[in-house]
Amino acid sequence: MVQRRRASFWRPEHEHGYAALEQAVELRELLASAELTVDSVAGGITRYVASWWRIDLAYRRCHWNLRRYGQVQVMEQITQWVEKSYVNNFLLPLADRWSDQVRGMEAWECPGVISQRRFFSQYVQPFLSKGQKVFVIISDALRYEAAAEFAQRLRSANRWTAEVDALFGVLPSYTQLGMAALLPGQQLAVDATTATVTIDGQSASGTENRAKILKLTCGGAATGIQAEDFLELNTKTNGRALMRDHEVIYIFHNVIDKIGHTAGTEAKTFDAVEQAFGELEQIIKKVANINGSNMLLTADHGFLFQQDEVATDDATALPTAREWTFRDRRFAIGRDISTDAKVKVFDTAALGVSGDWSVAFPLSLGRFPLQGSGMRYVHGGISLQEVVLPVVKIHKARMDDTGRVEVELLRVPAKITTGQLSIALFQDRPALAKVLPRTLRVGVFAKDGTSLSEIKTQTFDSKETEARQRETTMLLVLSPVADAFNNHDVEIRLEETVPGTTQVVTYKAHSVKLQKPFTSDFE
Repeated sequence: MVQRRRASFWRPEHEHGYAALEQAVELRELLASAELTVDSVAGGITRYVASWWRIDLAYRRCHWNLRRYGQVQVMEQITQWVEKSYVNNFLLPLADRWSDQVRGMEAWECPGVISQRRFFSQYVQPFLSKGQKVFVIISDALRYEAAAEFAQRLRSANRWTAEVDALFGVLPSYTQLGMAALLPGQQLAVDATTATVTIDGQSASGTENRAKILKLTCGGAATGIQAEDFLELNTKTNGRALMRDHEVIYIFHNVIDKIGHTAGTEAKTFDAVEQAFGELEQIIKKVANINGSNMLLTADHGFLFQQDEVATDDATALPTAREWTFRDRRFAIGRDISTDAKVKVFDTAALGVSGDWSVAFPLSLGRFPLQGSGMRYVHGGISLQEVVLPVVKIHKARMDDTGRVEVELLRVPAKITTGQLSIALFQDRPALAKVLPRTLRVGVFAKDGTSLSEIKTQTFDSKETEARQRETTMLLVLSPVADAFNNHDVEIRLEETVPGTTQVVTYKAHSVKLQKPFTSDFE
């Protein structure tokens, strides 16, 4: 039904409403086909990366469109269904089954999945070994499903390639430790009281200290910069100088975590993801403009998020301990922590960091009590959404590598004998990867260009692999002007706008005879 209404005159006003419904349907189909079996730690990560992340994506896209649409009462039942289905049929059972595997872990490691600690050696060092420059963009809280969508958007753009790998994130999954894990160095140490992190004794807090660590490793030919500062650089002078003087440039970007972590704005978390996409696109385009072609996009940690208020059942009491030194919603650092059925405790040796403390994590979707912080947006814990992290390998090619779908006219009559004309339009292939959509204006025109019918706009962007699903039926109603051209040859014309201009050109045209037995004067 949504596809059939795409050419309707009211489509623009209700665009986000239609998109929300499409994502709700996608969510329903994904949930129906999902088998949430977690037989091992590696198996859970493999299945999340293979398919489960798409459920998080559909949930986010649906809620984002619902918020943009703004018709709360109209969409109330859909909103309630989406929330309950996502939480009760996916988020909670997956968290429970994943927690069952984590409960039995003696050390936080996953054979077969690259640890976040090895990011520099596995992804950055190979560029240095080949004498190539590389930009590393770290977007705070860009979880796997969001990075995968961003990569899809990049792949559909001309000359861009984007491949997504998965990392096994460090614990606790919070900014200080996650950022440090992405830097070079041997030993991470976490202060039990402040949760600040050092690498080989050097502070890893803040851009300046992270830049120092990079310079020490790369002989001074590496640096770090905030995304806002990078975007303000003059491309031809300061930007090119940054590129010339460094082999490795880390760009630190913070939108999602900044908005989600504040209780007053956590409801806008999914808006923040979309904002992050826009800014990340600006960053990678600027990198390309200063002649950077190799980019890595990653994150320090992911997050858990529910659009509705979190149920009180998700509150998890802190177990007893000799002392608690640092507390957050999804982890708490302390000493001599007792075992508890609802909590998993790791010591520093099991986490691969230095310190004389242990850390407790609430299992499943649990949150520890914490005064004044939000409950809907959280991270720091063990869930797949928090610890499965993306690495997007981005490259800008020199040659064009995109094309657009072709559209054919089907079942066109030889004559137009009534005031209405039904035609069929066929999209030749799915709009996937480097095959871009095509937007056309469709109408009946006289040979001199006079419009004889309503003009309908249709975007051909179907991703359906089955050919018959890419066929669109359209009804064109002739206007009274057409009477003056009765018994003349006219054209069914497909027009499009030249990309980057306002110029409209004819894409395809088909000649037919307008031969109505009676004009509108007698009807």
